[in-house]
Amino acid sequence: MGKYDSQLNDLFVRWKLKSLENNEKREPGENGNVIFTEDGILKKADNSIDVEKNWENSTKRILFILKDQPSEWSNDMRLWLKREDNQQLKSRFIRNIANIFWGLYNAGYGRPLPFYDDLINASEDVIRCFNTQPFALMESKKQGGGTSISDTVLRSYIERYADFLKEEIRILQPNMIVCTGGPIYHFVCEMYPQEELQTIKGHNSIRYHQKSDTLIFASFHPSAVKHYDVIYDGVMEHYRAFLNSPLSNNSKLR
Repeated sequence: MGKYDSQLNDLFVRWKLKSLENNEKREPGENGNVIFTEDGILKKADNSIDVEKNWENSTKRILFILKDQPSEWSNDMRLWLKREDNQQLKSRFIRNIANIFWGLYNAGYGRPLPFYDDLINASEDVIRCFNTQPFALMESKKQGGGTSISDTVLRSYIERYADFLKEEIRILQPNMIVCTGGPIYHFVCEMYPQEELQTIKGHNSIRYHQKSDTLIFASFHPSAVKHYDVIYDGVMEHYRAFLNSPLSNNSKLR
């Protein structure tokens, strides 16, 4: 077990205990365990790929912060790519994450990577990137829910477990954070001194923290009923604006 998983697992033990104190949902049975989603850097189907080492050495450490799993149960999201359907981007949800990840990971100054039709049909380039390069997923609400969650419920959970959520982000040390909801975007931005966050005129869905060289994006949720290009460019349009702005001149994210 690498240092990230070790630290995360220790955090999750404490988080579960707090969840029990707060009477969060349990598995069926009188002494059922608290329902809890574990997450972090996704492991690959190819066990020879050291995702923690690759994450540590990556210029771009991309974290997607989601809402909650749309089910009564929860699982360890770090194992999602052990499933062949996820490796092949069979669901719309996974494909949207893979498209955005591919774009952010591979774009740079002079390489804008606009949306193209192959991204609708699970491009081989996207599949290869998704299954070999490091990225992380994190649920804001660790207990599963329905197919939708109100901003009010999401904010309540974020406020209740703010310290744990901040600790998880600090353990992972991402430098590109994709927030898939307004309350999540607000929460992450509030982690930084507001006077240190840089903005780009006309692009309210991106913030740049120059001191830590970190980009924060507001994104559509990957399960949103929108065309693939809308969800992709909902992030990439703002990243391109950053790449073409003076803010990127001394950034490793360029």
